Amino acid sequence: MILRFSSPARRSFVLAAVATTVVALGACSGGSGSGGPSSVFDAGGAAETGGPGADSSIAHDSSSGSGGGDATMGGSDSSSGMEAGGGGDDGADDASFEFDGFAHLDGYSEASYCPDDDGDGWTVCGGDCNDHDSLINPCAFDTNDPTDPVGHDGIDNDCDGMVDNLITCETGLVAGHDQTPADYPHASDLCDNPMCPRLSPATPPIWYGTNLANAKRITGHMGTPPQFNPRQGSFMSFFSSGNAEDNTDAPTYLTCPGTDFNSTYVNPMPLTAAQNVNPCGTGVNESTVAVHDYTELRMTITAPINAGSFAFDFAFFSEEYPVYVCQGYNDTFLAIQTSAQFAAGEQIAFDSNGHRINVNNLFFEDCNSCTNCVTGPTGQTIDFTHTCANPISTLTGTGYEKLLASSSNPASQCNESKGSGGTDWLTTTSPINPGETFTLSWIVFDEFDGILDSSVILDHFRWHSTTLSNPVTGR
Repeated sequence: MILRFSSPARRSFVLAAVATTVVALGACSGGSGSGGPSSVFDAGGAAETGGPGADSSIAHDSSSGSGGGDATMGGSDSSSGMEAGGGGDDGADDASFEFDGFAHLDGYSEASYCPDDDGDGWTVCGGDCNDHDSLINPCAFDTNDPTDPVGHDGIDNDCDGMVDNLITCETGLVAGHDQTPADYPHASDLCDNPMCPRLSPATPPIWYGTNLANAKRITGHMGTPPQFNPRQGSFMSFFSSGNAEDNTDAPTYLTCPGTDFNSTYVNPMPLTAAQNVNPCGTGVNESTVAVHDYTELRMTITAPINAGSFAFDFAFFSEEYPVYVCQGYNDTFLAIQTSAQFAAGEQIAFDSNGHRINVNNLFFEDCNSCTNCVTGPTGQTIDFTHTCANPISTLTGTGYEKLLASSSNPASQCNESKGSGGTDWLTTTSPINPGETFTLSWIVFDEFDGILDSSVILDHFRWHSTTLSNPVTGR
């Protein structure tokens, strides 16, 4: 900054006033045209020592108008637009101030200009749009569930410039047997925040297990719309123990005998016979039963700092109803969460009786009811009755509604009179600590053999601000 003065008295008065003003402003960095970063004004001569309150460290331009700072400003005092006014003067010959900027003064700190007053790790400069609330910053969630309090609080919780907005991440997805694991959480609405990733860049989603190419699919429907359309957006994830197909996309595809990929794997969470008791009162030790046609999507996720739980929707379908009801070894969908609360891993999707998601759980209600059901590969009749709340027509177009003749290659008994069935849409909600990183796996597999397909569709992953003690699954 170059200062020019019309008289010695005015020069001393202005220097004292400007020095006081500079200290008050706490100005940002930047030197003059010729001075270094430590200079406050452009030094063109000796330090001014006269006048009340003048600081001997402040230099001024003693020349007649040819100083280095003046030259960079075009050499014209009148171009500054900021006059150095003074009381009592007519102002006719007052000089103007020309500011080149201020250097950092003693005591300057970045925190004073980019504060983190709420201590949430996000500064105002870094994107915190409310530095007085630690639950509002780019690592918070806004909503993917308008019923949650955060979804209608009228606040831009995630600082993305929009209030209570749904987050989408389906751009670029295409229906089909997609092999890119990161596309599946996006199809199911588990979306990243660009400033604070939800899916760990260091540990991206992976296929775990046998990675069967045709056993997964990104789809815009399961069966004839609208019953199993995506719950949010245009796509959802579709995993199967056979081909991930329905009769809408592949009219000739049959779930019995289904597709046997001839792959075996280890059950990631086998039940003992006592834990695996089915509605008929029998059970099998799953560690003794082979697992076939295994598909797992494993995701490492960081929860938002204002989340107390998460939820996702799913529906399960199986050709094993009613033939293999009560046999103890059943095709199964697992959702396994490994987190601070569930350090050893927890299976979080089950019915009110604790049964896992297969043909033996209470949610399997899209089907034809049976009394003294014919069951087992030899077609024996057992004293078992299953009541279906929804007609099997609910499954139209999925392939799981068809009454199929028995198969001889390979030998199996298909659903000759009853068709198979499914669960309809369900929701699993599970607790999580705010901001913690955890692992979630979605898994489907055959048990005992690789025939008679089962499938699961998954969509509408979302965060909740509410907390709960244990996982729960319901309609």
